[in-house]
Amino acid sequence: MGRLLTGVMAFCTWVSHFAILNILWIGCTFLGLIVFGIGPSTIAMYGVCRKVAMGDTDVPVFKTFWGIYKKEFVKGNLFFYTFVLIGAMCFYNLFFFRQLDGGFFNALHIMMMITVFAFLIMVLYVIPVYVHYKLSFFEHFKQALLIGFLRPANLFLMVICGLSSYYFFISFPGFIPIFGFTLFAQLNMWLAMKCFEDIEQYKASRAVRV
Repeated sequence: MGRLLTGVMAFCTWVSHFAILNILWIGCTFLGLIVFGIGPSTIAMYGVCRKVAMGDTDVPVFKTFWGIYKKEFVKGNLFFYTFVLIGAMCFYNLFFFRQLDGGFFNALHIMMMITVFAFLIMVLYVIPVYVHYKLSFFEHFKQALLIGFLRPANLFLMVICGLSSYYFFISFPGFIPIFGFTLFAQLNMWLAMKCFEDIEQYKASRAVRV
C-alpha cells in the first residue's frame, strides 16, 4: 500500500506539473496576443522542461517560466518568426516547383523536397538547442540540423514520441487542455538532452585521447 500510495502521489505531482505548465503556456500566449506570445511562451515552456530533464524535479514552474518569458520576449519572437519564415519559404517553393513541368523544375522540386525534409528534422531540435546552448542567432539552426543528421536513432525516437502523442490526444481530446502541449515538449526535451549528453561525452573522450 505504501508503494501504491507513493506511485499515486508521484503520478498526481507530474499531472499537476504538466497542467500548470500547460496553463502558463496558453495564458502567456494570449498575454502576447497570440502573435507575440507563442514564441516566447514556447521557449519558456522548453526552458522549464530542460531543467526537469536535467534532474531538477522541484523546479519552481511559475517563477522559471515567467523569468524566461520576459527575458526572451523580444529575441524569442525574432527567433520564432525567423524559423517560421524559413519554413514558409521552403514549403512555398516546394509547391511552386511541383506545379511546373520540365527536367530543370523537376530537379528543383527534388531539391526542395530534401530541403523540407531537413527543415522538419530541424523542427524537432531547434528549440531544445536554443534553450540549452549559448550560440549566435543563426548558429542555433545550423547546430539543430547537424545534430539531427548525426543522431538518426534519436531522431527516430522523437518522431515515434511525436506520433504517439498525436494519436493519443486525437483519441482522448479531453486531455489536450490539461497537458496537450507540455507532454510532447517534455518528451522532446528529454530525448534532446540525452543526445546532447552523448555528444558532450564523445567530445570529452576525443579530448582525452588527444
